[in-house]
Amino acid sequence: MAVTYENVVYDRVISSLHTLIADEFPIPVSFDEHEGNQSFLITPVDDSLINLISKGQAREYIVNISYQLQSGGNYTKNSVKQVTEIAERMKRLIYNNTAYSPSSSYKWHDGRIESIVYSRDDDDPSLLGAVMQFNCASMETL
Repeated sequence: MAVTYENVVYDRVISSLHTLIADEFPIPVSFDEHEGNQSFLITPVDDSLINLISKGQAREYIVNISYQLQSGGNYTKNSVKQVTEIAERMKRLIYNNTAYSPSSSYKWHDGRIESIVYSRDDDDPSLLGAVMQFNCASMETL
């Protein structure tokens, strides 16, 4: 007999994150590589068991949301401000959607941006970035 399952990490977490980001920012969101002069990249990182219950499980998911800006060769106060503005806006977007259930369809709870790492590419100093670690929990019932 075939196992019945739901692809929770993709269907609930990654796809929902993609929708939230694409609806909020007029910036491309992809899964394989950055594109254009600015973009987001979504990468799943971790899937950990929190708790087993008799008819299901609670799991924590970690997904990196990478933002990259091509600053045109200039590393200025304005380019740094633009990257930090995006990160601050992302923190607020996720905070406003800590418990995410669009159209009463449960996706996750305890959503948060756990950390942000800012960087400048060593090989191409015109590339600035922020990698935002998104964490959430989701309850799967059988």
